[in-house]
Amino acid sequence: MKEWYTPSELASLKLPGLPSEHAGISAKAERDDWRGPSLKYPDNPKGTWRKRPGRGGGYKYHISVLPDEARRELEYRAKCAETSRQLAVIDEPAERQKDIVPVTDLTARQRQVMEARAAILLELDRRILVGKKSRNMAVTEFVAQAKLGELDDDLSAALATANASRQQLCRATVYNWLALRERSGVPALAPALSKKQKPLPIWWSEFFPYYARPQKPTVTRALLNWQRANPDRNESFPTVRQIRIAIGKLGEVEKMRGRLGAQSLKALQAYKVRDTSDLLPTSVYVADGKTFDAEVAHPRHGKPFRPEITTIIDAHTRKIPGWSVSLDENTIAVVDALRVACCRHGIPATFYTDRGPGYKNKKMDAPLTGFLGRLDITPMRVLPYNSQAKGLIERFNRFWTDVARDFPTYINRDMDREASNHVHKQTRKDAEDTRKDGGNLVIAGEVRRISGLLPTWQQFIARIEREIEDYNNRPHSSLPRISDPETGKQRFMSPNEMWQAAVDRGFSPITVTADEENDLFRPWETRVVQRCMINLYTNSYFAIELEEFHGREVIVAFDIHDASRIWVREIDLVDGERQPGRLIAVAEFEGNKTRYVPVSFEQRTLETRAKGRKKRLHGHLDEVDDELHGRMLSYQPVKPVIEASWTPVRAPEPLPVGQTRAEPKPEAAAIDPEARPSFDGDIDWARWVTANPDKVLPSDREHALILMKRETARDLLRSVGVDVEVLKELARSAA
Repeated sequence: MKEWYTPSELASLKLPGLPSEHAGISAKAERDDWRGPSLKYPDNPKGTWRKRPGRGGGYKYHISVLPDEARRELEYRAKCAETSRQLAVIDEPAERQKDIVPVTDLTARQRQVMEARAAILLELDRRILVGKKSRNMAVTEFVAQAKLGELDDDLSAALATANASRQQLCRATVYNWLALRERSGVPALAPALSKKQKPLPIWWSEFFPYYARPQKPTVTRALLNWQRANPDRNESFPTVRQIRIAIGKLGEVEKMRGRLGAQSLKALQAYKVRDTSDLLPTSVYVADGKTFDAEVAHPRHGKPFRPEITTIIDAHTRKIPGWSVSLDENTIAVVDALRVACCRHGIPATFYTDRGPGYKNKKMDAPLTGFLGRLDITPMRVLPYNSQAKGLIERFNRFWTDVARDFPTYINRDMDREASNHVHKQTRKDAEDTRKDGGNLVIAGEVRRISGLLPTWQQFIARIEREIEDYNNRPHSSLPRISDPETGKQRFMSPNEMWQAAVDRGFSPITVTADEENDLFRPWETRVVQRCMINLYTNSYFAIELEEFHGREVIVAFDIHDASRIWVREIDLVDGERQPGRLIAVAEFEGNKTRYVPVSFEQRTLETRAKGRKKRLHGHLDEVDDELHGRMLSYQPVKPVIEASWTPVRAPEPLPVGQTRAEPKPEAAAIDPEARPSFDGDIDWARWVTANPDKVLPSDREHALILMKRETARDLLRSVGVDVEVLKELARSAA
């Protein structure tokens, strides 16, 4: 609390019991003898007044000479000021944190101004230390030199950047910079943003749904669709420029939300890199399939097609332990790749895949007969629309794209269109010419080359095997560096070297023995024994050892390539769970109700796929027929042609020049209630035909035959209450 006051200070405080003017305070001091002997004021034995230093002179008086009410008011104000100061100290860090922008969040302009102001203050500190000047003198001298233009070039440039207000520099501005630096450090010297980003306009929420569509409409088109959907909107629509400005305020992710799907949008978002250095070989196998980007000869008919490659990668070493090639992605291809990986390099602890039908099915996941359960492999699958989590194998698939570029039948967006069309036509022409010539495409079990551009299946397999061998021996950029034993230079390890390094440290993979290999990797199914017979995929198998198992469920293992026999095992209960038991018998093919030769599982899948292709082709044929006849039930109603007898009409004889023929007068048409009506479409025609079967013409039967061939037409007629069975009878009579 302050103890000494001048008359002017006391007058400005306006204390109770004291005048509010300087002259009044001085007069009261004379009246009350404030400069009397010290003994008169026991609270201040050393004296009650002092001479005021500096120009003007005058006196200072101790608070002990003031009236009691004035002193109590001063004490009260001092307590309030102290409380406010303490509260300000408590809140100061939060306020400071709120006012000061972190350095990492500064714009380029803010950073430049902050650094320029810091450089000026360092120059002032140098002048104070070197010139032994006071802060006031240093600031005054600097401001004067700035006004006269006497600063060097560096300081002038710094001052031009630091004085963001562009006004003439003054002492108060420099003192303000000094105070900011002393209070909060150099970051406090950064200026506030002159323009704050305005929020999105009110109309944005109405417009954005028309813009955020997967078709990616332009701004102009989205605005047009918005205007068409809201013709009675009271407010005016924004301009294209205003919309573009609003879109520019959004981040790259937000402006594409809705225009990209969930999976594509993740390509723009942050991601986590999974560290595999703490794993061991065979800890995690990552698998995925990819359609090869080049055409090869089909192994059965030799025509061009694109095969499916299933690849398995060890997450720790990046080695490819297993792979397979198939006609399309299916369970057989995945199991074959897994079989190669487990038998040659070891059984994995975790099998990481996507949720495709080749990986997520009963043959893979069933607790009793699934491949993963029999090998004690833990399946792990990525979440939907999250293929980025499988980035290791997704990046590797680019390797197959690079391999496909070496083939003349390469098919991709970056392939030259002219060359691609030439190769496409040439391979099809070669295949058609071979077929017309009666050439045998399969010779000694191998599809022979039918085109100089199309590699055979055996050539393709050999090329894939060589590429994988080269990959496993090639340095990989995600593996540690080593010194090359031949050149001594630093390079990355290859997947094979990484695997061998783990083996040298004591790693030993869990492999499959030769005796277990065939049994483990045969597909398993559960079947019920019926009088020593087991039915499996339309084939019947017999073994006399199954007589005692009549009506019981057993496990059946079969070879996907050989359907001549199956392996039958018991089902045992171990800790309440069903487990494969002992081998009961090897059942031989006995007979089939529909076939005289056994059909393998592989052949059955091929036939199933062929049936599906035939069904789709029949759908295309119906579409072609519809296009030919131009009969669209919903858009082009067809009126049946009314059949009637007619005779050719002779052309009239020519008249002499100058004569004209009189036009015949039209006769009134007689209205026949039994006459055939005109129809507005197929539905009206169908209702009339089913209600009047005795008046049906041959053209009606032909039209019924056309309609009944189309499933969509049958469904539509049923939905409106037409008896389709009557129309089917008409169609049969026409056929």
